Amino acid sequence: MEARLYTPKKQQPDVYPYLFDSSPAYYHPPKIILPLETKQEYDGMRVSEEEYWSQYYELADVALEWNNGKLEEKPVADRESYDLYAWFLRLISQYFEAFKEGTMIGLEIGFKLVLGNKTTIRKPDLAFIHKNNPVQMPPLETSYKGCFDICFEFLSDTNKKAIERDTVVKKHEYERYGVREYYILDRLGDETAFYYLDSTGHYRKFKPNRSGVIKSKVLKHFQFREDDLYNRPSDQNLVQDPVYRKYVQLYYQQEYKRAEAERKRAEAERKRAEGANKIANAERKKAGEADKKAKEADKKAKEADKKAKEADKKAKEADKKAKEADKRAVAERDRAERMEKELLNLKKQLQNL
Repeated sequence: MEARLYTPKKQQPDVYPYLFDSSPAYYHPPKIILPLETKQEYDGMRVSEEEYWSQYYELADVALEWNNGKLEEKPVADRESYDLYAWFLRLISQYFEAFKEGTMIGLEIGFKLVLGNKTTIRKPDLAFIHKNNPVQMPPLETSYKGCFDICFEFLSDTNKKAIERDTVVKKHEYERYGVREYYILDRLGDETAFYYLDSTGHYRKFKPNRSGVIKSKVLKHFQFREDDLYNRPSDQNLVQDPVYRKYVQLYYQQEYKRAEAERKRAEAERKRAEGANKIANAERKKAGEADKKAKEADKKAKEADKKAKEADKKAKEADKKAKEADKRAVAERDRAERMEKELLNLKKQLQNL
């Protein structure tokens, strides 16, 4: 038998070949390797002030300051620095809710410092504008045109240059420009420091009191314990602390006082009710004793009445007996008189015989 090789008939092409194409190339397209985007290095870049304001001030991916013609990149925060920042921000925000002394500024809002031989633009992590400051910041402005009253910087970078910028360079700039207080908060505690301008225009370190409390000279009632920056007690603990009681959780404190007053009122009412209940019980006891005595007295009265009746009965019986005895005595007397008369008559008859 002759063997024949089977050759399939040529098929018509599919109308939609991509529905049936099972070639590996279709299911596994070749990888497209994109070139890695290199990060733009800004630190140290020379730009004019005009270029800084127009191109670099509001960059979203990096916070840049301007130092007399050069860009300076602010370091990225770490978790510990954020925890310190969040705790302190919550603390001072509650202060400003309690005491309306000015405006708190953040979110990388910068201000320009003209220092004679140099000009810088700094973006403090937090800043404060006192209500008496002659230059206030309109709500829609993105930079401040005056001099902040307090600047706050939170250290988080181990880079010596970044640390020196906050602890030395900015300290000198803020001092010369007239920033009334400068707070440096280091998550490690090594560089933490708090400064205020003295009467000669020079920074002096705040000296904690015996309890370790630092009191601001710009903010009338703001005070905090330096150790608490690292212990970071909860608000529930802060409201019990006289250092913070004037401004932390005031609504909670008011509600607590109201609840405490209500508790004391309820306690006083409970004690009053207990006192009234004791008095009522004493009165009931007295009434019970009086009723008991009354019943005993009634019983005694009944017994006395019974005895009186018995005595009256006996008296009547004795009276009856007395009357009977008297009657018998009269009868005996009459009989004795009759017998005496009869005896006299008998004697007379005998004499007459």
